[in-house]
Amino acid sequence: MRALITLYLVIGIVLLLLGLFATGPCPDKNTDVVSDVVFVLGWPVYLYDDVVHGNLSAPEWLHRQACEGGVGTRKTQAVR
Repeated sequence: MRALITLYLVIGIVLLLLGLFATGPCPDKNTDVVSDVVFVLGWPVYLYDDVVHGNLSAPEWLHRQACEGGVGTRKTQAVR
């Protein structure tokens, strides 16, 4: 059980690092530690909501966490 929890957390940390270093230039890095902790703990939920069910690609999702304030920030579109 301990190994499963460790694997879960390691995957979250690796995704966070991929967002920082592999998604292009990031002039305004997300420095909010709480946002990063929430991402590491809840990455499957955010992945499903934003990528599988939503309209983001995986690199956009990772870039949003690393460089645009975190996955909790939603870009609202005007209703026409």
